[in-house]
Amino acid sequence: MMQEHLYALLSGAVSFTVAWGSLGSGVGLPRASIFRTSGARDMHLQGTGLMQTRVQIDCYGATVEDAHAAESEIRSVLEGYRGGPILGIFLEAVRDGFEDDTQLLQRVSLTFAVRHRD
Repeated sequence: MMQEHLYALLSGAVSFTVAWGSLGSGVGLPRASIFRTSGARDMHLQGTGLMQTRVQIDCYGATVEDAHAAESEIRSVLEGYRGGPILGIFLEAVRDGFEDDTQLLQRVSLTFAVRHRD
């Protein structure tokens, strides 16, 4: 449920291709890939509670500037978002993936904590 909501939110709000778990199809850049990296459920005496899920979103571009532009679009949509099953999205980390100038794709990775109902 959270995955579908997050995917629909980003797909409708950014100007580039977003895929869950892969680079998606086609060759257009920039683009973004979403991966769930972890998740934990709150437990209490009444049963199960909310989920805290971490998602990594990799923003790819042909140039460093393209990757950072995709990062900026993603951040403007997600930081502080609340809606549907999502109670809050919080940016935890930003990493550049520019290890070598000869790479075909440049990357910026974002890690978000997503607090949601399951």
